[in-house]
Amino acid sequence: MRADAEGQTALRLRQGAQRAEKLDRAVPGRFVTGMERQEAQREAKVCGVLASFDGGWDDAERVQVCFHPDGVDAEFTAVWLEISWAAKFARVGHSDLLGSLMALGMDRSLFGDLMVEDGTAYLLAMPEAAKSLQDEWHEAGHTAIRVRLLDAPPQFTPPQGAQMRDTVASLRLDCVLAAGMSVSRARAAEIIRQGLVQRNHTPEERVDTLLEAGDLLSIRGFGRIRLTEIGGRTRKDRISIQLEVFKRERSS
Repeated sequence: MRADAEGQTALRLRQGAQRAEKLDRAVPGRFVTGMERQEAQREAKVCGVLASFDGGWDDAERVQVCFHPDGVDAEFTAVWLEISWAAKFARVGHSDLLGSLMALGMDRSLFGDLMVEDGTAYLLAMPEAAKSLQDEWHEAGHTAIRVRLLDAPPQFTPPQGAQMRDTVASLRLDCVLAAGMSVSRARAAEIIRQGLVQRNHTPEERVDTLLEAGDLLSIRGFGRIRLTEIGGRTRKDRISIQLEVFKRERSS
């Protein structure tokens, strides 16, 4: 089933790029993951067009793709939905919302990342999915929710990760990942070789890849780690680094 879904995504991206070339205009597509983003860029290059992306905020993991000729502006058609509930009486988390959303049986490519704040969440969705979500999505974590279409992008604070400082033997991927996840270097290397890590939305399976300040690591099942700062060397000849760690919420 997963192979079929990947095949459908690849076909959808190829057709989008081909349409942009043939029609000489912007062709908005659905939401893509980091790996699919790279595939979209490859298809765009083959067709001689560009692939642009928008997920509603910087560092969004799922972004809408738009294929367009050089010199033609990208067009993004996704709309914002506001999800609200009585926060005074119930706590609804990211996993509650995503779980109930997926239970509706909708294709994951029809919506982007969930932004959850106190008593409110925001979701960027394709227009063809927005109406169904308003009509069918009424509950999350046994709590009643209300879904409303917004006329303009909401004002919210992008996710803030936990700041941490550490020292590493080198800027190799396995060293930095071990520091950010608080695991051994051997365990970090295993996670990388299992294909669970992306660097700046691109799959990375080389443990010795050298990182740079600003690099964003996405780890399946864990969350994200950004290397925000690289400092000098300590007396023990280790490198001082600062990380921002975004841990993925887990279901209880």
